[in-house]
Amino acid sequence: MAKESKSVKPIESALQQVVEGIGGTPREGQIEMATAVDKAMNEGEHLLVQAGTGTGKSLGYLVPAILRANKGVLPDGTNRTVIATATLALQRQLVEHDLPNAVEALSEQTDHPISYAVLKGRHNYICLDKFNRVEVDGADDGEEQLFQTSTSALAKQAKKLRQWVDVTDTGDRDDYEEELDGRLWRSLSVSGRECVGASKCAWGEDCFAEAARNKAHASDIVVTNHALLAIDILENLPILPDHDSVIIDEAHELVDRTTNALAGSLEVGGMGRATGMARKFIQPSTHDRMMEVAEDLGLALESYNREGTTTRIEGFEGQLLKALTDVRDVYKVAQAEMTTSSQDESDVAAQKQRAKAAVKDVYDVAAELLSADEHSVTWIDVSRTAVLHHAPLSVAGFLGEALFGQHTIVLTSATLAVAGSMDSTAKAVGLGDSKWKGLDVGSPFDYSKQGILYCPSNLPAPSSSGVAEEALDELGDLIDAAGGRTLSLFSSWRGVERAEEYLTVRFKGRSDRPIIVARKGDSVSDLVRRFKETPESSLLGTVSLWQGIDVPGNTCTLVTIDRIPFPRPDDPVMAARSARVDESGGSGFRSVSLPRAALLLAQGVGRLIRSTEDRGVVAVLDSRLANSGYGTTLRKSLPNLWWTTDKSAVISALERLDDSASNSQD
Repeated sequence: MAKESKSVKPIESALQQVVEGIGGTPREGQIEMATAVDKAMNEGEHLLVQAGTGTGKSLGYLVPAILRANKGVLPDGTNRTVIATATLALQRQLVEHDLPNAVEALSEQTDHPISYAVLKGRHNYICLDKFNRVEVDGADDGEEQLFQTSTSALAKQAKKLRQWVDVTDTGDRDDYEEELDGRLWRSLSVSGRECVGASKCAWGEDCFAEAARNKAHASDIVVTNHALLAIDILENLPILPDHDSVIIDEAHELVDRTTNALAGSLEVGGMGRATGMARKFIQPSTHDRMMEVAEDLGLALESYNREGTTTRIEGFEGQLLKALTDVRDVYKVAQAEMTTSSQDESDVAAQKQRAKAAVKDVYDVAAELLSADEHSVTWIDVSRTAVLHHAPLSVAGFLGEALFGQHTIVLTSATLAVAGSMDSTAKAVGLGDSKWKGLDVGSPFDYSKQGILYCPSNLPAPSSSGVAEEALDELGDLIDAAGGRTLSLFSSWRGVERAEEYLTVRFKGRSDRPIIVARKGDSVSDLVRRFKETPESSLLGTVSLWQGIDVPGNTCTLVTIDRIPFPRPDDPVMAARSARVDESGGSGFRSVSLPRAALLLAQGVGRLIRSTEDRGVVAVLDSRLANSGYGTTLRKSLPNLWWTTDKSAVISALERLDDSASNSQD
């Protein structure tokens, strides 16, 4: 026992030093987590850690990573850790706050200054070749209209962006705080495939993306995102530097982010852009043929028999098979014709590389679609223009071999367990048959005394027609009792719009019940700022507000959720995964849909209690949480709030909280 105490002491001492340095005190769960992460890193053991809100989980893994970086076992003399997050907000928190504080607090315990950097995909950075060529010669690929003298909103954005590029040190889109149209950014950035390489680029020495990459490769700790990690490990592209350990925060998002990274799509508009970029580098007959096959594919997609906006395809045949085969074949020819010559000027080489990448992207997707088997999902989406999609049925096999088979992995999140077990999460990420340890360090919050989980059991069950009138009445009553102070989460934009219409009428003429409505593309940080500045307001939004929103205090004393967030019936990937389980004799609902809903519901519920002082109510306006057999499983996956179906008790509690909040403001 004495030996164990001796091995634990350094990590506890270091954690205490860091936490006290920022004016706090170590928490039991945080100490338990840091100790487990340190042990996992040193012994090469995969670890899943569920760390509830308030645990301080970022320091729970940063302190072990910093101490391990001091040991230096990799060929370059480091012991590098990669930290992958799902959201930009957490990346910023780590790099701008948590890492600087932790590194400074531990500076006397490390033999060298521990360095850290953030690394994103190349498309996140301004491409100076594109930028400078646009300035001189007009924009590439027909985008010159973005930069012509004009009073249009887009032209004004372009002018501000040009001014920013002249002064920025990073060229990172996330550091640009002005409004920015996606088309404008795409006209000035490139993907990894499109880049000709620093050695061949006239602007290589000043390249923002290269500077970020070089800094990351020289750092002890590298912060990146799930998608870039997935591309690095699954496509065998050397994006990240050599590393010893990987910590995946917000790990409940890993499966979806990896699925998206491996997915592909094909549509006529994108093929047209690729063809236009390639025109001057290929034979005229090849260009004409590329135009023809794009038109043929468009006609095949439009004529395909389907119901609704999405239709899953079980193998190709007829006109669609021929069109897709022709696309693959002619785009292969185009690639062969786009040879690179050492005689190419740097600007020509850069344009050619971008064109080759665009053509290769189309070819790759067409080839992958034609070789699709039972391990992938293919579907047509006609919600706007017809688009052909494919995605892996499961990413467990990819991750199990490429990620967990190569490095020590720590996965952490506030929501990893379903009904107290992490087995479903472990299986989904490829750890089903591997050796791993699960740890739930709980939360310092006393949920049963700080909050109420309420479900009106008398409401009609949700239907495909949208939010029921009875649920909207319930929502209005709860918001009124809470004095506003409400975050209302919806599973669809239709639900947001319906609630906005209802609440606008219900609270018409009442300045004490303002409504803030999230729109597609709105900045989450701006919405949260407005919400905090107007405590009596109600913020209505969809998926972007379900997680990562931190609004402690009296601004948010009520969180409402319109329905249990089961996957949509028309979600091709989730439907296919569920069907596969059913076909094998299991329950797709229990194995796929229910765990997914439980983790997302827990994220939404977690928006309420953000500090030890917070009090409030979470209202799930879906009677299935109270009345269905699986409702118990869902409730066991949530923070241990006091459970009730008694509306009068909830209304009284909200009114008391509103009175207390109003008095504290006076």
